Amino acid sequence: MTKYTRRGSPLVLGIAGALTVTGQAYASGLQITEQSVTGLGRAFAGGSLPNDDASAVYYNPADMMLNKGMLGQVGVTFIGIEMKTSNRGSTARLPANLGDVLARPGSTVPVFVTVPNTGLGNDDGGDDNFVPNGFYQMDINDRMRFGIGVTAPFAVSTSYGRGWVGRYHAVDSELATVDINPSIAYRISEHFSIGAGISAQYVDAKLTQALFNPLSAFVKDGYAEVKADGWAFGYNLGALYEYDPNTRFSISYRSRIDHSVEGDRTITDYIPGRNGTVSAKADVTLPDWVGLAAYRRIGDRWAAAVSARWTNWSVFDKLQIDFGDGSQSLTRENWDDSWSFNIGVSYDYGPEWTFRTGYAYDQTPVPSTEFRTPRIPDSDRNAFGIGFSYHPNSRLSVDFGYMYIDFADASTENTVNLLPSPVPAGLITDTLRVDYNGSGNLVGMQASYRF
Repeated sequence: MTKYTRRGSPLVLGIAGALTVTGQAYASGLQITEQSVTGLGRAFAGGSLPNDDASAVYYNPADMMLNKGMLGQVGVTFIGIEMKTSNRGSTARLPANLGDVLARPGSTVPVFVTVPNTGLGNDDGGDDNFVPNGFYQMDINDRMRFGIGVTAPFAVSTSYGRGWVGRYHAVDSELATVDINPSIAYRISEHFSIGAGISAQYVDAKLTQALFNPLSAFVKDGYAEVKADGWAFGYNLGALYEYDPNTRFSISYRSRIDHSVEGDRTITDYIPGRNGTVSAKADVTLPDWVGLAAYRRIGDRWAAAVSARWTNWSVFDKLQIDFGDGSQSLTRENWDDSWSFNIGVSYDYGPEWTFRTGYAYDQTPVPSTEFRTPRIPDSDRNAFGIGFSYHPNSRLSVDFGYMYIDFADASTENTVNLLPSPVPAGLITDTLRVDYNGSGNLVGMQASYRF
């Protein structure tokens, strides 16, 4: 947000980060998997392979060939995330003779001291949000189907108090994304189908943080806000193999998306001459992923599904921001590729009721405490889902899903420079050391209708 190079810039971590609508939810990193309330109940096991709603447009367009006729669907998932932070020795390092160093730069030797960081030591950075989804499918002919979906495939939303101990690293991260995804599926043979789609993704972001003001020395902070938006495009592919009426397998791919976002950085209550608004630009690559799924019908009432997904988070290695005043910010992320695994079952109690449950394990791409920030305090997680569908008639389905997420305990140890150039880097630094303890509750409602 300021002119110096530092880890944790809100434009870097937020906009580059993911361009989304909601908080840290089911999938790791910045991903959002909550594109189906039906899937929420079975912990998204099998993706769209169980063919129990219209979400194949997103998960695997080839799976649309499992349906016939016109099908519309709308749903929303409430995501309530609690992410408690606990200060474990955050410190600030600065010269005891700061006034002389600033007044006579180059001729005064700084005498450094390390002091406990000021601010509220404990906070809850979690946030409550809603993830909507909408899908439509229809036949083109006996061998082809068309579908379109509106989803939010990536997400980050965290909010801390302005007086918390990590305020120089992050305060608010409010990001929104809309992904519009038309797709086509084609049946090659009785057993094999393929599908493809195009994604148009819009990003809107607002991010804030406090700025250390040397004129007030931890008494009154400056404040920085970034707003930016932009469009980018990608694609998705899928293949479906139906071994028999009760057994099927699929593979799906969603491409990486190269985002170029533009906006403004506004600074207030800061050093004279540094307040005001300048433009900001960032180029960010969001990862591609590959999904594998299998589904088996067991008797007249039971069905089981499993799936795995690999996400190419290693493309998220750095984030560079160029400001209109000629300055630049560079952040090294060095994320790792990650895996998620899902298993779920469903039970048809009768023609009107279907019940589901499932489990998912999701691996974080964040490699170490050095690269975990309060904007994205990601960690490994275990998720448990339950849900049901009610079919009052052959056309209408009403779905409910619930998921509990248990985040693994995690920590942050980030050091940032508190003064912009031309002040030498390292003159005043802030080291944030906090532990995170998080959990989440997701509740979804959805309706599907066959025309």
